Amino acid sequence: MATSNISSQAQQSLDALLSKIGAKKLSDAQASTAPKTTLGQDDFLKLMTAQMSNQDPFQPQSNTEMIAQMAQFSTVTGIQQLNQTMSSVQSEISQNRIATAASFVGRTVLVPGSTALADSTGGISGAVDLPASASGLTVQISRSTGELVKTLDLGANPSGLVGFSWDGKDAGGNVIGDNNYTVKAIMTSGSRQSAAATDVYGPITEASIPSGNEAQSFTVGGIGKINLTDIKSIKF
Repeated sequence: MATSNISSQAQQSLDALLSKIGAKKLSDAQASTAPKTTLGQDDFLKLMTAQMSNQDPFQPQSNTEMIAQMAQFSTVTGIQQLNQTMSSVQSEISQNRIATAASFVGRTVLVPGSTALADSTGGISGAVDLPASASGLTVQISRSTGELVKTLDLGANPSGLVGFSWDGKDAGGNVIGDNNYTVKAIMTSGSRQSAAATDVYGPITEASIPSGNEAQSFTVGGIGKINLTDIKSIKF
């Protein structure tokens, strides 16, 4: 009569074989706490032993078929371990994203926009994003009421970002003292004038905590919501 018990010698041989193909035996503690709805290595060994004990002696299972079964079990075990590893990695990434987002709060960043908040000295700074080279470039700075208070002549420049700054003072050297200003850039190319996109520096006041595949976003003073990819420069 066939028995389901495995001799110590057979167990050692099977353990060695399974170890070579990457299958690991569950510990006694793990086996005792494993849900009854799942099959572990011990269950696999019992099933394989029962299969070998009850196979047709005239048509025994080939070594190739046995190795294939073991390989399938090893693959399933490997996938389970991979899922556990990926869950751990995802948790680590989420924590890193939170820490990264928090580190941006309070930083001053350069982002697309035309409303610039005055800094602690009352001045503003930013950049003009030239799509092509320009023979002339000016930046007009106005109060929120629309009153023009300063025109900066930046001269000829190649395409790309062209920085500008203003100390917040009028022609008489007096600080105007507004909280924010509107900037407008006009580029000259030959005899033609056209508007150019502007970027302004502003403080990050809030950082979102993204989940899943959501993009990291921030709230910038004077601008509103922006994505991480919108940031062109950071002041430390």
